[in-house]
Amino acid sequence: MKTQLLYVLVSGTEDFYFEQAFVSAVSARRTNPDARIVLLTDTATDAAIGTRGAQAGEFRALFDRIVPVALDAALPAMKRSRLLKTGMRDYVDGDFLYLDSDTLVAGPLDGIDAVPGPLAACADLHCRFADHPHRAATLSLCRKDGFDASGEEVYFNGGVMLVRDCPQAKEFFRRWREYYLEGYDRGLRQDQPALAHANASLGHPLQELPGEWNCQLQYGARYLGGARIVHYVCTNVSSGEERRLFVLNDPAVLQKVRSEGPGAVQDVIADPFRGLASCARLSAGDDLHFFRTRRYRWLRSRFRRGRFSLLEFLLKICDHLKITKI
Repeated sequence: MKTQLLYVLVSGTEDFYFEQAFVSAVSARRTNPDARIVLLTDTATDAAIGTRGAQAGEFRALFDRIVPVALDAALPAMKRSRLLKTGMRDYVDGDFLYLDSDTLVAGPLDGIDAVPGPLAACADLHCRFADHPHRAATLSLCRKDGFDASGEEVYFNGGVMLVRDCPQAKEFFRRWREYYLEGYDRGLRQDQPALAHANASLGHPLQELPGEWNCQLQYGARYLGGARIVHYVCTNVSSGEERRLFVLNDPAVLQKVRSEGPGAVQDVIADPFRGLASCARLSAGDDLHFFRTRRYRWLRSRFRRGRFSLLEFLLKICDHLKITKI
């Protein structure tokens, strides 16, 4: 495999990004033992890794190269992370396949060498932008970035990206960082609107990768069978969310990884699909869009399994009356 794998990490004791990256890198090394794996981090995180005892050595040994970048430690961790991500083309030489920390590598990745073009990524949520479940919210975020995305056919997910070492990719990243910083000054913290902005401004150099390369778990059911990279998306790990689809969305499990190392989830590393919830169902079409409405969120916030609900009781009576009339 000629294309190197690249992770970006900014982490401290108050988050689980280190644990996620540790598990992901173990899965990458397990399935691609000969791959060159690089870690891009900031000096504050690099120093913090050294305080993790035996795990520090095990973690560092997974990487062929670690690139620490001096960033202002007073900056919010999210901003430092995005500065590294939007600048990674300048910090790392050679072609690379970037992977978010909340991913698991499910198989060999050497096929990425044959993908043409300077840049490639998967469609966000595996759909055309016209069908995107979060289209309205995404358009609003893009407008905040100074960009009208309404005409875009594909809104790309930045969780897995193929980046060639070429002038076109370098210009793309220069604009991505520029638009990200402009959006940040307007209060926008996400980097994907700036990614879309950069892509459109340069005539859409981003090519679309097949969904197997970034199987976004909640929306990627059709790609599960051949998934090369499983992206379980862990943005809500600390939110108290009860509807966890994947075991690594559970902070208690990540706490176990913190204390015991990636061996605590060895079965999931060996087979990512063992991490799926034991009781889960697929949703599509109008059901999927209903789950994104305020009505559903209001009802869900008031539901507790096993607790009496007056609304459910009244609906049950209505159903009984309908049956009686029939």
